[in-house]
Amino acid sequence: MAKIGILVDYTDNFAASPVNEDIACVVTARTFPELKKEVESALRDHIAWMREDGDAIPSEFEGEWVFDWQLTTKALLHYTEGLVSKSAISKATGINQQQLTHYSTGYRTPRPAMRKKIVDGIHSIAEQLSAIS
Repeated sequence: MAKIGILVDYTDNFAASPVNEDIACVVTARTFPELKKEVESALRDHIAWMREDGDAIPSEFEGEWVFDWQLTTKALLHYTEGLVSKSAISKATGINQQQLTHYSTGYRTPRPAMRKKIVDGIHSIAEQLSAIS
């Protein structure tokens, strides 16, 4: 089963496209869960239309596939907004709330090490919550 990289960004809405640049399919939605539902349908339709037109289909789109969701920091912070506060993310990461806001608005883009710190902090919060019985 092939893993299909899907890059997700946020600017007033969530937007996604395959990482593979040979597939020109862009999907938008108001929420990340809505986006996830729409991406599979749109990609399957797009691949079917490519076949009908006789276009070359990248090998990873032959057979079955699963998605590897790759959210930009901006998309990640917008997605988690309804789940956990910036204050909690700040406490878990040591990054002040103002800086997190700069990342979520796109005013600033974090370096890879800072992005990893944010992802690790969100995972830490999730682990703490999942430990509650």
